[in-house]
Amino acid sequence: MLTPLNRFVAIAGSLAVVIAILLGFRAVDEQERAELAHIAPPAGDSLVQAVDLTHIAGFRYVNDHTLEVTDEHGKNFKMELTEACPGLQDAKEFSLVTESYRNLDKFTAIGVKGSICTFKDFSPIPAGAPSTPAP
Repeated sequence: MLTPLNRFVAIAGSLAVVIAILLGFRAVDEQERAELAHIAPPAGDSLVQAVDLTHIAGFRYVNDHTLEVTDEHGKNFKMELTEACPGLQDAKEFSLVTESYRNLDKFTAIGVKGSICTFKDFSPIPAGAPSTPAP
């Protein structure tokens, strides 16, 4: 049988554990909010039908702002981003981000490891042109 003092100690201990857990979650949430607070600038150039990219067969990291993309027919494209894209150098894959749910054929950004990186320019590389050397 619990005495009133034992009940008080049990309730106080439980409350202390709950408060410690909540404070721990709050610290994580603030850190995550700080990381997610950055919003990518608007895209300078959307990937539209004029670029005629139907399927990405591969890509090569050039620098934190640039990728070279090869389509299924061997055509090369240069994807320049508005700012450095975190995680781009080590990325094994990326997602194309659409302008809105109404324009599923217009891409304005890529998603890499949870970051959204907007296009500055997306253009074909002329056949025979040397590719940009990696840094």
